[in-house]
Amino acid sequence: MTKKTIAYGILALGLVFVISGCSTVKGWFTSKGPDKPPDVLAQEGINDLKKKKYQEAIETFEKVKDRYPYSEQATLAQLKVADAYFYKKKYDEAYQAYREFEKLHPTSKAVPYCIYREGLCNYRQRSTIDRDQTYTQKAIGDFKRLKQKFPDSEYTPKAETYLNNCRKDLAEHEFYVAEFYYKTKRYQAALERYQTLVQDYPDFPKNAEAKQRIEECQTLLAQKDKPPGFLSKVTSIFDAKW
Repeated sequence: MTKKTIAYGILALGLVFVISGCSTVKGWFTSKGPDKPPDVLAQEGINDLKKKKYQEAIETFEKVKDRYPYSEQATLAQLKVADAYFYKKKYDEAYQAYREFEKLHPTSKAVPYCIYREGLCNYRQRSTIDRDQTYTQKAIGDFKRLKQKFPDSEYTPKAETYLNNCRKDLAEHEFYVAEFYYKTKRYQAALERYQTLVQDYPDFPKNAEAKQRIEECQTLLAQKDKPPGFLSKVTSIFDAKW
């Protein structure tokens, strides 16, 4: 081994120590210190929620869940993550978070609140009466479940109000579709829609009009299905040009 080779080796070894030393020194000044306790982190997340810093709140509560999964604050953090998504208007994410909390903590006193918020997540995404009513129907399912499982909950009267609004929307949708079929002369489809409307929503304000439409559709369908009689044939003979 030549002296030149030995010198290169010593130089390379020196660079390794310098780099390592710099990293160590840098670590001394950039150390984050010990983790904050769960109650402090949870309070920071709540403060972020109050300030409407929803993404920051989500990140803080996620830290509580990850670092202290068996703490009381972790349970609170799971619920508050759902709230943060809700206030952020990320309703699908909020819905899933509330459902997850309900699944993990079925005996928690917060379950009625979660079901109520699940209904609101769907309610806030419902469409106008001329569009698909899937979210409206989902909201009805959530609010009904709340009434059935927790009839005495403080959230049940609120759910009843939203439930009535959803039913009104579905009735308006049914009437809208029936009217479309009627105006496009698809009388059988219109008849079925009007009949469903009157049967499922007996208190709907437009039911008198719907009942009149039912009679009209039945009359029109009867005329359409009636075979031509002898008189019509005779009339056509006399009208013929010889």
